[in-house]
Amino acid sequence: MSNYFTFLRKEFTENMRTKRILVLACVFVFFAIAGALMARYMGEFFALIMPSDDETAQVLIELMGNPRWEEAYVQLYSQLGQIGILAVLFMYMGTVQREIRSGTASLMFSKGMGFAPFILAKFTMAGIITTVITVVSAIITYVYTFLLFEEAGQIGNVLFGSLIFSAATLMMLAVVMMCSSFTKSSAVSGGLSFGAFILLLAISAIPRIGVYSPFSLFSFPVAISLGDVPGQLLVCILIAAVLAVVSLFFAIRAVKRAEG
Repeated sequence: MSNYFTFLRKEFTENMRTKRILVLACVFVFFAIAGALMARYMGEFFALIMPSDDETAQVLIELMGNPRWEEAYVQLYSQLGQIGILAVLFMYMGTVQREIRSGTASLMFSKGMGFAPFILAKFTMAGIITTVITVVSAIITYVYTFLLFEEAGQIGNVLFGSLIFSAATLMMLAVVMMCSSFTKSSAVSGGLSFGAFILLLAISAIPRIGVYSPFSLFSFPVAISLGDVPGQLLVCILIAAVLAVVSLFFAIRAVKRAEG
């Protein structure tokens, strides 16, 4: 246990030193602010750039001419569920293999560091960072939405939605840790992580099966923020938890095999 907390502190220091926290925070906060602004002013923006004699454009402008505060959360999670998660994958896809390739992991293992604390500490710190950034981003969207629309829903629902999104992010982080532990190549690690992302996305699009895909947890926060909890939420959380545990298990085994 002492090894775990020692390495956890090391991970925090490394994340601060590499400015990983700052980069992710900038990406998420940008979409947190942009989501509310797009919901409020998208119709006016289209009215400025679209030709006045284009009937299709005018229909689109008319449809968007009545902005609703609910759209702010649609914009937020549609962007975070794509670009935001890809940013997370990019930041952490080499987190394990870099340590193995540089020999830092071997040095720590020779001093008594266990394989499980090595992986779990990395996963924990990445999870804390992404969860805090996600929750703060949701709060920012809530504040901006209230300022722009004088209504933004219930803050409890908004926070709950951000935690569900964070749970999905934790699942993807576990998968990324597993992919990163399978190889010493950054390119291969990135390819495996992106491939896993695409696979889970594809499964979520399958009729009937897709509604129970853990990837659905990236889209549920919109409905949850508006006060509607999907009936299959608990099933998706359980599946995501199982996938995360299995991924971490194989990550630990892969590191043990590489360094054992």
